Amino acid sequence: MIMLLLPFLFSLAWGSAPSHWSTLLEIRERHEFYQDNEVISKPKGAWQTLFAVIYPDRALKLHKDCVYYRVPGELPGVLKLKAAPLEKSCESFMDLPGDLEVINLKSLQFSFSNELIMHFTFADYRSLKWTIPLMNQFKSETPAPFTSSAVYRAPKLTLLAPVRPVTEKKEVLKQTPNELCHSINDECEELQPSACHQCSDGWYEVPNGCQQGPKYCGSQSCGLKNQPACRRGMKHQRVRKKYECRIDSSFAYCAPGLTVQCEGSRAFCR
Repeated sequence: MIMLLLPFLFSLAWGSAPSHWSTLLEIRERHEFYQDNEVISKPKGAWQTLFAVIYPDRALKLHKDCVYYRVPGELPGVLKLKAAPLEKSCESFMDLPGDLEVINLKSLQFSFSNELIMHFTFADYRSLKWTIPLMNQFKSETPAPFTSSAVYRAPKLTLLAPVRPVTEKKEVLKQTPNELCHSINDECEELQPSACHQCSDGWYEVPNGCQQGPKYCGSQSCGLKNQPACRRGMKHQRVRKKYECRIDSSFAYCAPGLTVQCEGSRAFCR
């Protein structure tokens, strides 16, 4: 384990991103609330999943790193990277120790276009910037979650990297409004496995105080009027299982001027 961490430590010492990110292909599971270059300042003291990065190894096998951030509060901020299986959500690994941690942070910003850019400011006011090109050259700044391609192109390089076996047919869910793709009930039990990676236009989550809430195909922005509320970090999720949203909805928040209103255990902004 110590030998595996050495490349990361040397990368940080030289102020650059992890060396295995030099072949980044795509970004997945981007946080639904934080905007490009926004200084992440809330919810204070809570861990948040920022995004996941996909990259191939020398044998062209794809891997995923989940990127988490503990927002500065009483303690300085921490950026944490954790390797995870491609088919698993990053939310499942948030509480585990990171494979790499950047500590003592005062602020963090990130953005996507044709490259991933991360700006760090430390508690002693030193600054650090990571700039990593995306080899598949996104056409938009907000990629559709779980999209894939068999051919990835960069200005000086073409890399053939099938995301799934050629023989596998990818089913796309019909885009009826609010079509459920991951069923989580009010008792925080998973009633069916997630199929949200099959949604053609992405998916959104409705917070219900559980570690993960029910998800639906489509595109909505959390925290806005008549939209799902934004979910706070894991430390702010409800403890009692049934209908606590109506008693204490502090696990979610809305844009200024709006309030959290509950539909069963699910939180919306009105």
